[in-house]
Amino acid sequence: MIIDGHVHMWLRPMYPDVIINAYLEPWLAMSEFLDLSRDMEDNFPTSEVRPELLLGYMNRAKVDRSVVLPLDFGLVQEPKVGVEALNDWIFGSAQLYPDKLIPFMGIDPRRGEQAIRLMRKYHSQFEPRGIKVYPPNGFYPNEERLRPFWDEVRDMDLIVVSHAGASWGPLDEEKGRPIHFKGVLERYPDMKLIIAHLGGKYRAETYEMAREYENLYTDCSALQGWLPSDPGTVKDRLGEALAVMGDKVIFGTDWPLFDLAYPYESWCAFVREQAFCSEEQREQLMGGTMQRLLGL
Repeated sequence: MIIDGHVHMWLRPMYPDVIINAYLEPWLAMSEFLDLSRDMEDNFPTSEVRPELLLGYMNRAKVDRSVVLPLDFGLVQEPKVGVEALNDWIFGSAQLYPDKLIPFMGIDPRRGEQAIRLMRKYHSQFEPRGIKVYPPNGFYPNEERLRPFWDEVRDMDLIVVSHAGASWGPLDEEKGRPIHFKGVLERYPDMKLIIAHLGGKYRAETYEMAREYENLYTDCSALQGWLPSDPGTVKDRLGEALAVMGDKVIFGTDWPLFDLAYPYESWCAFVREQAFCSEEQREQLMGGTMQRLLGL
């Protein structure tokens, strides 16, 4: 079974303008190479990322299931559609395709009692296996004020996926460094934490922590940003991650955010076919590890 451990869905009103503009920054920097003559606000990557669109990509790439990660940016700037409506839509959409889509919650821990209420709501209705957090929104994971949130994560036995690495616009990249999770992992030794994007430019911290914490995982989403120009770097990074973390590396795409630069189907084929690991390692990377984490 091939599982994409990192995809997104949204409708345009669910993201605030400041975040959309931040997402556009790296693409506008590539305007020399891309045709940006169209209205980027309406078309990048698309303003309506519905489940039917994702399923079409998955079918063409022969991906069996995808983990859908909602992104709660509402405390950076309030969008037209709030965090509860966002998560409601994610879970409602996933229910239409239960054999294909695996929804996680997406809730900013700083929401305090609201976060706890929403977590309990979705846990009672859908029993999700995980939650996505985004520290660059404005918090360090190890802040004492967030302890009730992490207590709830522990009690629900949730997998945590955290952004790490590059952030743009009003987001604080420093707060997304993997090292800031050390205190959380020490306090909650059974928590399963996935550092997204290998940790980006902080991947050395991910690897250092992986040697200390057995419950730390990572995903390779966003690595395709090096493609098609530098496949050697991508293979080196994948090989490096597998050498350090073994079967704790998860395949991911960050779809649809990189599709303009390197198509989803091509990235899936690259990881499936290129020579950078043994076939046993590839089987775990492409789905075995996430299947085990999710209890599928």
